[in-house]
Amino acid sequence: MTDDEQQLAALLNDLPGHDDARFWRGLKEAAGLYRIRSTISSAVQEAQEGDFEPLAELVLDVFNRDAQLKDITAALATHLGSTLRARAWITDAIAAADRVNRNQVEDPLDALADKW
Repeated sequence: MTDDEQQLAALLNDLPGHDDARFWRGLKEAAGLYRIRSTISSAVQEAQEGDFEPLAELVLDVFNRDAQLKDITAALATHLGSTLRARAWITDAIAAADRVNRNQVEDPLDALADKW
């Protein structure tokens, strides 16, 4: 597990587990998603098998929504204790997910050279 994958897992571990349906329902509604608990459960299982990409994609899909940022922040703040902590958590989670996705590229320089 890379440092970025470990950070992403640690950040998600700050959130309630599957059993806290109320929290996840509020987050799902705030983000405007159809489902979230089963999706995150599947992504966690894939991460346990070494594939963190679905988990990173899920974080970006759920939390990288400018139009719903206020509602998502409010939903997270109910668990994390404050709006400031929720905003910091979102920033950290998006940054970690971005780094995990970038690490999926075998050789970034080769990918860059292919573009140019």
